[in-house]
Amino acid sequence: MAQVRDGRFALLRVKLLWTVLFFVCFMVGRNIPIPLLHHAATGASEANTDLLNVANIATGGNFFYPSVFSLGLGPWMGAAILWRFLFIGRFARNRRIPEETVERARTVVMLVLAVIQAISLMATYDVSHLAVGPFSDRVNAQVVVVVILTLGAWLVAWLAKQNEDKGLGGITMFILYQIIISAGRNLEVLSRATATPEFTRVLVFVVVACVCVAVLGVFAGNAELRLHVNKVSIDNGFTGVSYLPIKLNPAGASPLMYALALLAIPQYVVHAAGAVIPAASHGADRFLAGWGLSTPLGFTVYLLLLFGLTMFFGLVNVGPKDVAKRMADAGEYFDYVAPGLATRRYVRRRVVFLSAVSGVFLVLLAGLPLYFIGSFPDLQYLLSAPQTLLILLGLLWLLHEEIADTMIGTRYSFTFKAPTRAPAGRETA
Repeated sequence: MAQVRDGRFALLRVKLLWTVLFFVCFMVGRNIPIPLLHHAATGASEANTDLLNVANIATGGNFFYPSVFSLGLGPWMGAAILWRFLFIGRFARNRRIPEETVERARTVVMLVLAVIQAISLMATYDVSHLAVGPFSDRVNAQVVVVVILTLGAWLVAWLAKQNEDKGLGGITMFILYQIIISAGRNLEVLSRATATPEFTRVLVFVVVACVCVAVLGVFAGNAELRLHVNKVSIDNGFTGVSYLPIKLNPAGASPLMYALALLAIPQYVVHAAGAVIPAASHGADRFLAGWGLSTPLGFTVYLLLLFGLTMFFGLVNVGPKDVAKRMADAGEYFDYVAPGLATRRYVRRRVVFLSAVSGVFLVLLAGLPLYFIGSFPDLQYLLSAPQTLLILLGLLWLLHEEIADTMIGTRYSFTFKAPTRAPAGRETA
């Protein structure tokens, strides 16, 4: 008799050990200072500092405390979205691209974004001089800083990928860590703002929004729309019925994180262009002054991104085209809906409706509170609390589902018995 598994939590224990290893590497990298820096002096204007503060939480970055991992997952998240929009939809709609090619192309896009963001952050630092190199002493040091930040972003993306393959949570663990660290740091700033007369009014507004977020977050995480599916030899009065489940919030918390990552990209590009091209610095400063969560332009773009990405991730997570193909291949169908294109449209209509409703709630509960950041800059962290809570609930729910899926295989114990041989000279029927 041979036991297949050693313990009930064997697989989960292995995943946890891998996650701890990657998490320790991530924490170590966040505390390794960048050489050749005297101190960090953020050169962002007040209009876009609020954007960096919020994006700092959503991407696991560390923009205001320079370290090897200061860029966090921002380049990786931006590359994931840009790859889907710019390449897959236009060039590979009906083509099968090898996974290795996709991974290489996505890595190239990520490295380009990492270099741009690294140049932007480097321009806010007081960099020392380095005599060794092909350029001037100052430029040599700046190149070294950019290279270190770019390699750090690549290493963070690699750790996230390894954690997704071998551990638990994928990028979830890194962003959860940033949420916890940012909460501790911002509570000190928030405690100083309690003496302001506006604090009570803003607090009541934020508490109501957080309660709504918590209720809707838990409800949307558990509730789902079930579309009845007819399956051959399964859907009958003896064996029960089958269905296609669709979450009431198909996109989850991804639109919040990716919207902030995408909104920060123009700021990095313009800031980097102003740092590299001195003649463009004046125009860059004018753009940056009007690009942020507290400005009408940046705030409007953020709300549009939030709603659009909710629709996008809802369709990507469900995949109406793949669902229709899988059902057609298996001989499955919905009531009064023909297989093929009609089934695809049927599923897509329901996903679009649920995603649109979820997008409206995200805009109202997470987006609108940020409108008041310009009026109450000291209460910025408090106003972003509903959004942070939504991200936290979404990430925790994903982690819970992954652990539950991992535990399914640990509920059964399989044993094998060696076949018995018949005695010599006998035959068994």
